[in-house]
Amino acid sequence: MPKPLFTLVLTMALGLGGASAQALDCANAVSTPDMNECAARTQKAAEANLNATYQRVLKTVTERKVRTQFVAAQRLWIKYREADCNTVQALYGTGTIRTVMYLGCLQNRAETRAKELEMLQGDR
Repeated sequence: MPKPLFTLVLTMALGLGGASAQALDCANAVSTPDMNECAARTQKAAEANLNATYQRVLKTVTERKVRTQFVAAQRLWIKYREADCNTVQALYGTGTIRTVMYLGCLQNRAETRAKELEMLQGDR
């Protein structure tokens, strides 16, 4: 294929790919790539919420010793979540559902942790 034609085809393919990604209907996703993309979007939103909650609570912790403990606890929680969700992914081996299950685990843990952090803020 001549280089200008290849470049045109590649540009069109990338352009169409970007447009279809924006139009993805996650409520009706049926293909594995679509389900993976929808799970990734949902997990990303949960992660953003967790990070915002963590930063908000961290700002309220002013005592140095408590702040150090709070940060250490969050770092340990991140290691726990990583190990836990890696186990979930490993349970599904090479199956096509493994990515959705892994992302779902990350999402679930992030949502739960955000609620836990919110309760810490409410207890003070």
